[in-house]
Amino acid sequence: MAGGRGISDRGRFDRDSVVATSRSTGRFLRGANSARTRSGLAAEELLIFLAIGHLGIDASGEIPRVTPCTYLQIAEFLAVPRETVRRKVGRLCDRGFTWCGPGGVAVRDVEVWLRQASALFAPPPETAASGDDRQGASASEPGVAELRHPVK
Repeated sequence: MAGGRGISDRGRFDRDSVVATSRSTGRFLRGANSARTRSGLAAEELLIFLAIGHLGIDASGEIPRVTPCTYLQIAEFLAVPRETVRRKVGRLCDRGFTWCGPGGVAVRDVEVWLRQASALFAPPPETAASGDDRQGASASEPGVAELRHPVK
């Protein structure tokens, strides 16, 4: 597979890779939507909150250590403007997800951050056994394996 995952040397798609990637993408997007809905955060706020935890939580010891990170670190990590990070962090602080101090911004509660991050990758319980990862799929709809646009 020289052209990347799922694409063969002749430009044809590997059906199994497309199906697996589609299912994984669906699980991730449903997890992100679920995390956003539960927390009331906009998509960009959720990404910034997750980045703050990723950059500032050190779990190498017995107890996780939280250290602040700067707006610039977050902006560079996510490749978004620093001013956007500043505005969204202000909202996160107002809502109690993060705290701001002289050294930067940090998550207020590691358990809340962990729940939000874990929700992105957990398979939905009601679809895990059925093999169809699309939310609300019915027996009359084609599954991921029966794509509406056939794979060439």
